[in-house]
Amino acid sequence: MGLRMEYGDTNFIALVNADQYKTYVSEDWELDVLLNHFVQEMQVGNILVLQMTNEGVEHSWTTEFTFENNIDVESCYRRAKGYIQVTDNQLYLVDYTCLTMAAQFEDCIVPDDNCARYRIELQNGTYQVEIIQYYNPDLGEYVGIKEAELIMNFKKVTELGKNEDKVIWCSYM
Repeated sequence: MGLRMEYGDTNFIALVNADQYKTYVSEDWELDVLLNHFVQEMQVGNILVLQMTNEGVEHSWTTEFTFENNIDVESCYRRAKGYIQVTDNQLYLVDYTCLTMAAQFEDCIVPDDNCARYRIELQNGTYQVEIIQYYNPDLGEYVGIKEAELIMNFKKVTELGKNEDKVIWCSYM
């Protein structure tokens, strides 16, 4: 299964459990406050946030979702693992615009109208997500394979593992 994020700010993207994620931060949030909010929500398994570029390059990400695969990767731009909970048989892939609007305005929801179409259906439970990025938008080049820009592989696990203490690949913290 694959999705292509065509609109919105993709400097940061996130895999989010919209059923549990606490969206609102403040009308006047600062970036460090927002990033800390993301980390707090990552620690309880409601979201996995990724910084996709260091140079602010927006890109229409093509993301492949695989399930229970053992991915043999010889070369890639970068990779990470994280944990997320599914409580409503679905997760959403969302962009930074969606996250920041919901962080600033209490009446905005995740997903927004744009990101609602980036839905991934899963059984309820806890998942380890292996994230493999092949495309480096800052240099406009692929590392490894060219058939995929980003792969997220879901493996069901019995308990929520520890997520990083920062946004994945974040250069601001």
